[in-house]
Amino acid sequence: VLTEEEAQDACYASDGEVQEEEDVEYSEPPTAASIAHAAVDLLLLVLVSLFLFTISSAEGGKYIEGMTTIQWVASIAAPVFPLILFLWAVFKAFFPLSKRRDFWTVVAYTPSAPMLQVTFRDGFIGDVFTSTVRPMQDVAFTVFYCFSGLRGWWTQAYDLDSAQLPLETSWLLHTCVLPACMVSPLWWRFLQNLRQCYDTRQRWPYLGNAFKYFIAASVSMMGLFDPSKKNNVL
Repeated sequence: VLTEEEAQDACYASDGEVQEEEDVEYSEPPTAASIAHAAVDLLLLVLVSLFLFTISSAEGGKYIEGMTTIQWVASIAAPVFPLILFLWAVFKAFFPLSKRRDFWTVVAYTPSAPMLQVTFRDGFIGDVFTSTVRPMQDVAFTVFYCFSGLRGWWTQAYDLDSAQLPLETSWLLHTCVLPACMVSPLWWRFLQNLRQCYDTRQRWPYLGNAFKYFIAASVSMMGLFDPSKKNNVL
């Protein structure tokens, strides 16, 4: 016989029988120690790569002056160290998938603002996006640079040092990708505030914040596609 509290919490099937609740496994958040260990590992890798790049690059050439063999290796290694570090960072950002799936699912809630309710966490992630516009543009440029370098190496049209030349006239990069990196975070925050206004039935402060992000996105697009307007006092 079920008590009153158990009857209220019980799950009933369509025929009226009580169904046992299934145990749901929730992934535990990482501990502070594990985060600190991962951060130290990444920092050591970056410092080692930066040290090797400095030794082998033109700025550090005085350390290997007169050493023909090492200079030849350095001419190959100098552009390779940053590339390896970038590719390794991209790999660790997505693999192993079992550990990264939850992270990218949470991140995806921010661009999905119009369809989902917005929590404090989603708004915080949106603010982080608005503060990382320049790094996102750098990552986008690096991705295009890698594909441009591979294309030049495959066709032998240009070397890795000249891989940036085709990017200077790339319509896709300068017209679509880089502007999207600049405006998308502002647009996401704009939609988040509209969704919060709809859910809470309160105009303030959500409509005020939405108007702020809308104006910021408009000004950014105007300054990007019509730089001459920057000299206009109006």
